[in-house]
Amino acid sequence: MDFDLSEEQKMIQETIRKFAKEEIAPVASENDKKGYFPREIFTKMAELGFAGTPIPEEYGGAGFDYISHAIVAEEIGRVDSSLRGTYSVQVSLVELPIFKFANEEQKKKYLPKLTSGEWMGCYGLTEPDAGSDPASMKSTAVEDGDYYVLNGQKTWITNAGIADLAVVYAKTDKEAGARGITAFLVERGMEGFSTKDLHDKLGLRASNTGEIYLEDCRVPKENVLGEVNNGFKLALST
Repeated sequence: MDFDLSEEQKMIQETIRKFAKEEIAPVASENDKKGYFPREIFTKMAELGFAGTPIPEEYGGAGFDYISHAIVAEEIGRVDSSLRGTYSVQVSLVELPIFKFANEEQKKKYLPKLTSGEWMGCYGLTEPDAGSDPASMKSTAVEDGDYYVLNGQKTWITNAGIADLAVVYAKTDKEAGARGITAFLVERGMEGFSTKDLHDKLGLRASNTGEIYLEDCRVPKENVLGEVNNGFKLALST
């Protein structure tokens, strides 16, 4: 078995390594001290195709393979793991589940905005009392006409305070445990959705981390990601 990188992978590695050295490394320490997320750097990364590495070109991505996706994460992480965390969430926890589980209309609506860096995304799973055991989450989603009404709180969410779109998990059947969880695509600006930044972390300070508050948050039914009550499988896959 050949473990050497392909010519394309080597080119990607050289490109992102050069970018990381010239654009990310010089300001990484200062951004960490200030707790500042450099959106302008992420925008430049997106212009080079590094905000949607494994997403097909038809949805605005670069169409790279998963080895290349890992290479990009490694090279960013070599100089600034804060920005690496932002990148990993944007691509692996938001874009990829949308690509894998969304319907065509949802893909066309959201993926180009995310892969271009126009929109940031976050992944709303962890709660104050439910981290590694998502089946015990307390967030709920109740059907109401053409909407689901979501209530609950998410915490330690990377990108929460800068996200335009959140993949949020809530229980649509409170009695069904893991079999009663559904994933939703929740846009910032939807009624009842708000966030609060968490500060003074021990590390990754330049990566935005926050809490999500769902207070009678009205999400259209067409924003269900995947199938109703199948969110746990989606979360495990992600």
